[in-house]
Amino acid sequence: MLRIHLLGYPQIFDENVPLPPPTPNKGFVLWAYLLLNGRRSIPRDHLAYTLWPDTAEPNARANLRRHLHLLRKYLPDAPLNLPWILSTRQTVQWNPDADYELDVATLELFDGETAVPAQWTTLIESYHGDLMEGFYDDWILAERTQLRQRYGRLLQQRSAAQTKNNDLPGAIRTTKRLLAFDPLREETYRKLMRLHYRAGDRAAALETFRQCQTALQTEMDVPPMPETLALRDTIVNGDDHSPPPPAPAPPVSRQLSNPPAPLVADTAVSIPSRRPFPAKPIIGLIALAILLIAANLLLAPRPAPSTTLSLSGTAVVQDTWLNSETPELTYDPLEGETPYHQYPDVHLTYFSYPLDRVLIRFNLGQLPDDARITQAIFRLRLEDYVNVDLPDPLPADVSAFRLLRDWQPETAAFNVPWSQPGLAAGVDYDNAPLGTQSIHGGDWVSFDVTAVAQNWLADPEQNNGLLVMITRAPQGAHYWVHTADYPLADQRPQLEITYSAK
Repeated sequence: MLRIHLLGYPQIFDENVPLPPPTPNKGFVLWAYLLLNGRRSIPRDHLAYTLWPDTAEPNARANLRRHLHLLRKYLPDAPLNLPWILSTRQTVQWNPDADYELDVATLELFDGETAVPAQWTTLIESYHGDLMEGFYDDWILAERTQLRQRYGRLLQQRSAAQTKNNDLPGAIRTTKRLLAFDPLREETYRKLMRLHYRAGDRAAALETFRQCQTALQTEMDVPPMPETLALRDTIVNGDDHSPPPPAPAPPVSRQLSNPPAPLVADTAVSIPSRRPFPAKPIIGLIALAILLIAANLLLAPRPAPSTTLSLSGTAVVQDTWLNSETPELTYDPLEGETPYHQYPDVHLTYFSYPLDRVLIRFNLGQLPDDARITQAIFRLRLEDYVNVDLPDPLPADVSAFRLLRDWQPETAAFNVPWSQPGLAAGVDYDNAPLGTQSIHGGDWVSFDVTAVAQNWLADPEQNNGLLVMITRAPQGAHYWVHTADYPLADQRPQLEITYSAK
């Protein structure tokens, strides 16, 4: 069996015998690209351009042929007559049925919901570092970022599950590993401080704060955030970090029906007359009622005040355009090499079929740890697309769907990483839309995404964002969509979240 480690500095083993990496380096980069795309055949033109983007096409294709030849010579004899590489005149593919192990596959296929401790150990041990350390091709950098983010989300998921199950030692170990993985994430420092404090180790909690303070000052020249300082003060003062349950309201009705004895005695005077009750007892009863009602209002749990947060701009938004005319590419070669995820506006069109899709994902990291989302509204600005053939805008139904598959703006295209070109309903995105809005001319479209935003906050691993496309329209309907890179800030996509503290 061939064992290939691409996480960290690459290593190759034939069974347990280490092999030197193939030379030249470009041959190894070619092999890595085939391995990481092992489930699909890759057009030779696309492969040549990806690996030699600055080389003329005939020379790039010649380089591809030469390096494929060198790679085949490098690989050991394939067992069971299963070739390592499948190729035609048009395509090249790593054989997914060959006898090999790839550490990246462990990370890509890992299911944190069902994994047992031994599987978590295997995952953590397999992550020796970021993808192909020492290599800096553009596509490697994009893939490296995607895998790094996935590993970080898995560690967050593991820590959250351990905390929920009150496995404080395990949660502390996982959170420390997460902190070593991303040492400038202040939220992780706060979580580790809470875990140490819950475990009764105030000294370790305060030491974590000092590490946070030093890292932020050294690397970013900024102080800790106010919530981090507030948590530090809570630990220093020895306060209970968990809020006490609200005190029960006094039983008003029972106290009013059984007033104190002296007042009852005053009202039951022994003078057999029909004159009004004396003033003092009446005033006493009224005063008691007022006091009890006030006490009930003061002691009753009050709803937490609401805060509204508007997320917009490239610091907190990832988006890209899936263009059916370039189904394998993340850019339009006729327009230069600017990637789609950096376009300021993109198209939504409908020609018997929605030809375009817009993907968008919002980072909820600005929400406090104890936030409870009560409403989340997603807004997107569309503008008319008109020309000689389309002098007036056509009506269209625009729908937003919850995405079910992870993606990255640097690598997502019309055909990848989806189960079928253009995404499959029920597999890559929900069958039913979160909402549909009809437009006839440029306008904002708005969708209530409260339920999915609550799910994203509870489990960041599920935050795959939203898919937007035209779902019904006359033939030729066409609109511009403003993206997170649009130059006017008030025209960019936004997610407006109303939340309160738990």
